[in-house]
Amino acid sequence: MSLNAEAAGDLLSRPIIESTIPRVPDAFMMTKPFHASIISWTMPEIAGNGGMVYWLFSISHEDGTLTSHSSASDESMPLPIMLRELEQLLGQYREQTWICVPTRNRNIARYFAESGYAVTRGLNPINRAAREIEQLVGDAKLSLTRRAQQRHRLRESPVRSVSSRTHDAAKTEKIQWHPEFWSTSHVHPERIVIGVDASADPSGAGSIAMITGHGDVVVYAGEFFGHMGALELRAVILALEYLQGFEAASAVIHTDSEDAYRIIEELITTGRYVDGYRGIGGELCLEFLAAWNACSAEVVITRHRGHTGLIYNEVADELAWMARAAAKLPRHTSEPELLERIRLLQIQMQERNSPCEHSW
Repeated sequence: MSLNAEAAGDLLSRPIIESTIPRVPDAFMMTKPFHASIISWTMPEIAGNGGMVYWLFSISHEDGTLTSHSSASDESMPLPIMLRELEQLLGQYREQTWICVPTRNRNIARYFAESGYAVTRGLNPINRAAREIEQLVGDAKLSLTRRAQQRHRLRESPVRSVSSRTHDAAKTEKIQWHPEFWSTSHVHPERIVIGVDASADPSGAGSIAMITGHGDVVVYAGEFFGHMGALELRAVILALEYLQGFEAASAVIHTDSEDAYRIIEELITTGRYVDGYRGIGGELCLEFLAAWNACSAEVVITRHRGHTGLIYNEVADELAWMARAAAKLPRHTSEPELLERIRLLQIQMQERNSPCEHSW
């Protein structure tokens, strides 16, 4: 069932982005001897680096060996450069290769598919190259961040690189109000399961949201121009602060953020961090540690890929998106629909987990 199916209004109806690139590989793709994956990213947190696009190819060869190739360009249209590099790497094995591209890199997926490659959206673990690429990209980002830190080129407040067209959009899509919603029940289970997510757009609107298996909801939205990883870590901190108000024995927090999870993993295991890594500043890392240490419950934070059917992720994603969209509309028209949609999502979550939370 669509999360919007029962909602009566249409001000906050989420547009469905159609794609001709499949998510699920067919049998022909899976039997190809060569598997490849690509991730592209930007690092506007590095001063003077807003126009630079980075990418990394991971290729699993027929014998199982893995090779990688990273590159970057400040060209406004780097896709032809990526394609040329991929063709050089694959050589005569083009027809024998299946490529996975993250959903967020949809333009790359479309461009490669139109060039005749077998492409699917999403980092499918069946694809051998896709299993490894996130760690490779994480290492590359960490290296770039450390180098920028040594050269004193990290911004104190990471910002997005915004095109002139985006600036024009920001002028007409100013934040009109700051949605805040906190709904908690009086009775809480000993085990609490929480889904968190964040949403942002280049016009300067951002939001964070969390929902529990028994229907508690917290949502905030307002102006935001920072790095998405910072907003996603803020959503996890929100869940930890929520847990401090209750005497739960244990809790699980689900996030789909690779950036936030890598930072959390380092903070929990070593207590160390690199200021500005993945666009997340040191102050926010310290906020996370304070919230983590203040929780009396035994908390486990798990990371999974988004839009794979996990109800906690799907509902938190929908809450964050709606709050962000509502913030750019007049309050008197958007608030009633936002509250009604939140109520329907609470009911949906409660019905899915009744009589007790069981999805871990």
